[in-house]
Amino acid sequence: MKNYDYNSPASFEELFAIIAKNDDSKSEIKFLAGGTDLVPKISLEREAVPKAGEKDLNLVYLGKLGLDTVSENDQEVRIGALCTFADIARNEIVKKNVPVLIDAIKEIAGFSVRNTATLGGNIMNASPAADSVPVLVALGAEFVLKGPEGTRTVAAENFFTGPGKTVADPKEVLTEIVIPKKTGKAAFRKLGRRKAETLSVVNAAAYVETEGGSVKTVRVAVGSVAPTVVRCKAVEQALTGKEPTPETVKAASEAVLAEISPIDDIRATAWYRNKVAPVMVRRAIEAALEM
Repeated sequence: MKNYDYNSPASFEELFAIIAKNDDSKSEIKFLAGGTDLVPKISLEREAVPKAGEKDLNLVYLGKLGLDTVSENDQEVRIGALCTFADIARNEIVKKNVPVLIDAIKEIAGFSVRNTATLGGNIMNASPAADSVPVLVALGAEFVLKGPEGTRTVAAENFFTGPGKTVADPKEVLTEIVIPKKTGKAAFRKLGRRKAETLSVVNAAAYVETEGGSVKTVRVAVGSVAPTVVRCKAVEQALTGKEPTPETVKAASEAVLAEISPIDDIRATAWYRNKVAPVMVRRAIEAALEM
């Protein structure tokens, strides 16, 4: 491993002081949460590590900033970015208000990883195949960012700009995930190369509200089929106001093909993803309707 500094600030004031001091140093800051993605990259000297002859690493651990709690009020559930997947899956507030997030968490890696990996880390890693993100987009979640210049909130669907890239400034920290409480139902579906504990070939989440036998509101998001998780507005428009019959849902799900741009990779071909994306979207919508 390359030389690196390690800091563990106990307050945001201390964190921002480290960031300010680092501006004049020869180190590149990497924020460390659970470390299940970053540490292997560092060990293998992959893209997370500055190139030889350039900067060293300054690892800044965020675990002492109090970002590992879950709370609620009448309107929303707030999940700290440093909450582990295992803690979220056991949390009674999440079980009651956002059970679909737990469904997605159960599909992420294995028990040992979920005991360490954090929701914030999964988001900031910005993988197009992240299993938590389609759920958060479908539910209309927002991400709270805090930096030296203040705090701001970004909608989940507008947060990602490409593989490994987000709108967050390098000096900003993701502190909370805010999920509005809703009266409808949501579901998550995933297709992987194995039954579970593997990266998604395609994943999808759907949120549906019905009224008078018709779809009043629907939000759909699909992952692993574009540079970022995609909110499928064409699918939503095709289903809103319609009676959710099997034929209507299937036809609406086909509209996802106009919104995705899959690639060939080690997990699947673009051709295959185009074939299964409408199926996964349909299954997610049908599951939400059945709830």
